[in-house]
Amino acid sequence: MGFNALYSHTSNNYIYQEANLVTEPYFVTPQGREVFVPANTISENGGTDWTNSRISDQVGRTLVFSSDGVLDNVALVIEGAAQIGQDGYLNASITFNRSKDNSSYNCCVANTSTFIPVEGDPRDLNYGFSDNNFDTKMVVNGATPTWKGFTLGATIIGQGGTRYSFHVDDNTSANGDFTLRNDIAYIFDPNDPSTPQSVIDGYNQILNDPDTSENFKEYLRDSYGGFAERNGGRNPFAANIDLRLQKRFESKNKKQGLELSVDIFNFANLLNKDWGSTNNYGSRIDFMRINGFDQVTQGYDYSVQTGAGTEPINGTPWRLQLGLRYTFN
Repeated sequence: MGFNALYSHTSNNYIYQEANLVTEPYFVTPQGREVFVPANTISENGGTDWTNSRISDQVGRTLVFSSDGVLDNVALVIEGAAQIGQDGYLNASITFNRSKDNSSYNCCVANTSTFIPVEGDPRDLNYGFSDNNFDTKMVVNGATPTWKGFTLGATIIGQGGTRYSFHVDDNTSANGDFTLRNDIAYIFDPNDPSTPQSVIDGYNQILNDPDTSENFKEYLRDSYGGFAERNGGRNPFAANIDLRLQKRFESKNKKQGLELSVDIFNFANLLNKDWGSTNNYGSRIDFMRINGFDQVTQGYDYSVQTGAGTEPINGTPWRLQLGLRYTFN
């Protein structure tokens, strides 16, 4: 048995920042979202033109390489190994993990670094659970002692606590900047008299839907009356089981051998078609949709994407693999 406790902190991590964006927002919506284009330039259906958010109209979008990124990670790994009989074994480990950052960007195209969901100003990087976070990971691998040439092995790999965020649908930019994918959703409080009835009805439809996971509903309730926490949604734990049955035949002098093997991948799915799958939401859920803009209140008109809460089904079905190997020396 053994364990490892790990802590790491990264500062001055690389990120691209908007440089040709006006310093201050032109206005703030009633829900508190900073908007970087003049209200009178927003169309009746809520459409914004990002060119109105520029400091200078002599250049287009300008991204500057900066070192504003931070990352914190804490992990505890418990592991153990045991011998079973003469040649059987069991190895197991479980990891408890927590990763938070203000930007999960780590490579490639500069524009993708600006996709981090924010409440308003894209330069105010949003510290929260990392896109790469998981809460728990389990790995178990073992095999029985050989009996009359037969060996049964198994591998179990499970993970839980990956994260997702509620976003504004990318039909427009709610904060008026160039990026259509970086607006964290504002979740209205159903108990607030100013909350539109259509929004309340949309939330209730999701909460009453048996096909919506409890984790999704909890994230929704916890977000009432404010901007949803970045990566505040938590996916459940799920595991995959793979089995291998192997039979070995050897010559009398043990210089030649023949191995027959049968592998069953995702064994639980073989037993029941509803088992062995995952119900993980993707990292981004388009939850609130902008339908219009009120010039008087300077606020957006929202609707709820009621289908967003339907629990997805992911993973691969069971597979059977037959193997034959001849050995000699």
